[in-house]
Amino acid sequence: MQRGHRTLPPAIDFMRLCQGRESGLRAVIQQYGAFKLRNHGVSLSTKDGCFAFSKSFFGQSSDLKIANPAFSRFEGEKVKGTRIPKESLYICKPDLCEYPTLQKLSKEFERITPVLLREISRVLNLSPPLDSFHTGGSDQLALHHYPEVPGARERSPAHRDWGLLTLLMHEDMGSQNGLEVAELPCSHQGGQPANNSKFISVVPGNDEITVLLGNMLPRLSKLYQWEEIRSCAHRVSGFGERYSIACFVHADDNMLLHEDGTTAREHREKWETQSKVGAQRVSNT
Repeated sequence: MQRGHRTLPPAIDFMRLCQGRESGLRAVIQQYGAFKLRNHGVSLSTKDGCFAFSKSFFGQSSDLKIANPAFSRFEGEKVKGTRIPKESLYICKPDLCEYPTLQKLSKEFERITPVLLREISRVLNLSPPLDSFHTGGSDQLALHHYPEVPGARERSPAHRDWGLLTLLMHEDMGSQNGLEVAELPCSHQGGQPANNSKFISVVPGNDEITVLLGNMLPRLSKLYQWEEIRSCAHRVSGFGERYSIACFVHADDNMLLHEDGTTAREHREKWETQSKVGAQRVSNT
C-alpha cells in the first residue's frame, strides 16, 4: 500500500445536504467510504470542552485511569494482531450521566445522526433507510489518546470499523494528523483494500466531522440487495501526540445483518473479542 500526499475532498455542507443540494456525496462515498461534514451544528464550545476533558483524563496517573472501568490501557487493543499504541475511554449511553461534558456532545450527535443516516440513504437509494435500523441505544462515545512514539510510521494498520458509521473529531496537528483513508479500487477481496490501494490524509477543519462508513453497511447491502456499499479502510500514521473523539453509531442489537440470522449484537461481540488483548475491555478503533 502506498502512502499518498493528497487529502480527502472538501467537506460536505450538512445543511445543503439536508436540502438535497449537495450533489457530490455519492461519488465521495464510492471512492473512499468516508467524507467530511461541515455546518453540522455541533458546537465548537462543546467540542473544545470534550478535548479539554480528554487531555485532563489521560494526563492522570496510571492508577487513577485504571480504576475507571471504561478505560482501555495503552496497547490494550489490537488490529490484525498488532497492539495499538494508544489508550482510550469508552462510554456507553447509560454511563454518560457521569460525564456531563461528554453527555452534552453525545446529545448533539444524537440530533444529527438520524438525519445523516436518512440523507445517506437518500443519496445511495437505500430502502429501507438506514435510520430504520438505529434508535441510538447501542451507540458509544470514545476518547482516544496516542502518546508520542518517536520513529513510528504506522500506529494502527489499515482496518474498518464494525458499526454503521463512525463520527470522528480530531485536532489539526499539521503534518502529524495521522488519519488516512484508502482510495477504494474497483474490486477488493476479503473486505480488505487491495495491495495497490493509495492512502490519503484527512486534514480536519476547525469545525468539521469526519464520517467513516462501517462494516455493518456492506452486510446490510447484501441482505437487502442494495448496490454494493463499501466501508472505509483507514489507518493511523505518524508519531506525534494525537487526541481524537469518536461516536460509534451502531445498528440496534436485534437487527439482522445477514441472511444466516446474524444479528448486530453478534457482529459486535465478534469484533470486540477479536480486538481484545487478554481480558482488557475494548471496542472499535
